[in-house]
Parts: sequence; C-alpha cells; structure tokens
Amino acid sequence: MQSGNAIHTAGADGELGASVVRGLLEMKNLYPNLQNVPIYAGVHHETIQSSTVLTERDALVVEIDPVNHPESIVYSLKKVSKLLLLVDPLSREITRRDALAFAKGYINAAKEAGVEHIVFPTPFAKLNIPCSPPLTPTEETDEKKDIEPVSPYRDQFETIESLLKENFRPSQVTILRYPGVLNQHFLYLARYITEKSKIPLIDNPHVIFECCDISDVVRAICHILYSPVQRHGGKEYKITGPNLFTNNEISAKASLALGREIGVDLLPIKELRQTLINATHDKEEVAYLLDLWGLQGQIGAARKVQVTRDLEMITGGTGKSLREFFENNRSAFI
Repeated sequence: MQSGNAIHTAGADGELGASVVRGLLEMKNLYPNLQNVPIYAGVHHETIQSSTVLTERDALVVEIDPVNHPESIVYSLKKVSKLLLLVDPLSREITRRDALAFAKGYINAAKEAGVEHIVFPTPFAKLNIPCSPPLTPTEETDEKKDIEPVSPYRDQFETIESLLKENFRPSQVTILRYPGVLNQHFLYLARYITEKSKIPLIDNPHVIFECCDISDVVRAICHILYSPVQRHGGKEYKITGPNLFTNNEISAKASLALGREIGVDLLPIKELRQTLINATHDKEEVAYLLDLWGLQGQIGAARKVQVTRDLEMITGGTGKSLREFFENNRSAFI
C-alpha cells in the first residue's frame, strides 16, 4: 500500500466495526514495518463516547449519513484507497428499511471518489440452488404486519454483492463470508443459559452449525485491508472456526468450559424470537439474528456446510474454538 492512502471503515459505531478500527490501529504495533496509514471510522452519529474510544487510539472519526445525504460521503472518500463496506444491523443504526440504501450510498460515493479496493463482509453463505419458500424463519407473530413489506437481510446482502459487481471491476472487490453464528451471539442468550443451564436453539435436531469468533473475522479483515490490492482483490473467502457442531456438540463444549452440565432447549421459531426479544428488546436485532440462525437450520443441497483454511491463508494463524469462547467469557454464564 502506498504512503498517504487511507482506509475507511463504514459502520464503525457497531461492535464489529469498532473492533476492526482498533485492529487496524493495533496492526501498526504488531507489524512495525507497516507504513502509517490514516484510519477513518465512519459513524452515523459522532458521540462523545465514539469520539473518545476511537480517537484516543488515533482513528479519525467521520460522521456519515449515506441514506439521507449520500453526496456528503464523496468528499470523505477522496483520501481513501480502501473501503470496508460493513453493514451491521447489530450496531442498532441499520434496519431492514435502510440497510440497502446505506450500502448504495457508500457504493456510489466510492465509485465517484475512485476508491481502489472495497472489502465487503457478509454473514450469508451462497445458496447452491434457488430456494422457495425463503430459508429464513417466517412464522407469523401476534404483531401487525408492516404496512410496507421489507426484504429480509439475506436478500439485501445478496443485492449489495450484485451492486458491487455491477459498479466495480472484479479485481477491486473482495468478498469475505463468515458464518451467521458468531460465538459472541451466545452472549445474547447468557441470562437464559445462566438460569436454565440450557442453550436455546432453533427447533431442528439435525442442524449443523458453522461458528467462528468475532476476533477471527476482525483479524482477517485487517490483514486484507493492509495488504496490496493485488493480493486479495477479486477473491472470495469464507472464515470459519476450526470445527462444525451439532446441537449436542455445542452443549458439550459449553459444559466443559463452564464446569457444569449445559443442555440444549430446541425452541419453535416463535419462542426463540420471544427469548431474543426478552434479551435485547430490539426487534431489528432479533430479525437479523433469526435471519442468520435460520440459514444455519438448513442442510442439504441448499447450502454447503464446511470448515475452510481461509483464515490461516490470510493471517497465518488458526481460529479460536467455541470452548475457548465460553472459557474466556465464563463470568457471563454463571
């Protein structure tokens, strides 16, 4: 990467985005020979907290509104050679109504500003065949339906991929897939696990889970962004943990790490939705998590469940295990 080229992280106000910004800044300490590249953190609303947390680590915090003022992004991206297009509904700043508009605003601005390389992380795996009905759980709730229907996050993420392919040369785009279930998502269920010594999961005894740790996703993103475009441009990766899991294997890993018997509670979609609502009180977060976990519940020809070595190829290191996650976060589950 040439001197003076900056990196811009969209969605830096969420946990994943903020972790990437911190990871990019830490890369300079881990690899002293890296050139000093300005790191811009794009946030929806610049707050005292976001400014303090990010700027104290030398990130440049930029308030961005791609939905209502997409034209304002062009100026911010003029100094940028690499863009992390992170669309993160768990940041509580993105909803099903504006996720696609958020991405479109960034894509159009990046094209006009001449951004050299775009990295797009997505938690949704490719489907090998068209599926009807949709894979995402769609059980009716007792609530009134939205007057204006909204597309599932999975559909919107697929549209974003298509837009990137339409607007940029293949060599300018890197797609980084990661499993819908991150280890950290189990923290949403911590109270349930603590009280009942059971992990609530989707009602499918044949489910196969792909899990990985958020820290591994962050490591991969940081290495890609600091590498020459030619190394990763035009490529598609999938970051996974070291193992696949059945329901019982997740239970066994949690039991070993927490030092007590942890079972599995297989819940219908309606009950799992309510469990998540009780935990987060944010319906958009719940919709996103169910979108992710619904995909995990499909096996067979629709999607390929696998463990890859892409993380090792990108970073030179292996991923964290699910047992390590529970051991490192033991206090949250007791």
